[in-house]
Amino acid sequence: MPEWLSGIGFEFEQGDWFLRLVLALAAGAILGIDREVRKRRIGVRTYMMVSLGSAIFTILSVEMAQDMTDAGLSADPTRVIQGLIGGLGFLGAGAIIQGDKRVGGMATAASLWLSGALGLAAGMGYGVFAIVCAILAAVLLAVSRIMEHRGADDRPDLR
Repeated sequence: MPEWLSGIGFEFEQGDWFLRLVLALAAGAILGIDREVRKRRIGVRTYMMVSLGSAIFTILSVEMAQDMTDAGLSADPTRVIQGLIGGLGFLGAGAIIQGDKRVGGMATAASLWLSGALGLAAGMGYGVFAIVCAILAAVLLAVSRIMEHRGADDRPDLR
């Protein structure tokens, strides 16, 4: 645990949770910054909230399972994670359904889902992994945006 956390009254476990939550926020921000730069409706705050929420649910499920096991009960934290993944899919569906006669928002839905996975990874203690994956996803988004605009004048109008 970082020295400065113990100096302000954090116990080891709480300091670990705090670090995991900060890493989840950072991973969500890495994805959300791309949205902010492109001035999209769903931006950095949303991505950070999705990632943070996923980390919170993950930490809670693991800690509750440990508490139940210590009390002689059985628990399966993967059930909370399964529910989280389904909930993220529902959130992504909201990004896809636009109300007009076209389907759009697939990349937004996928990146929101990924933001949840980043939070889940950070919540499980794989913070460096979450940050590396966020950077890879941001590179993917940047490269795909460049590819999307390449040869744009040659493509037929699909409206």
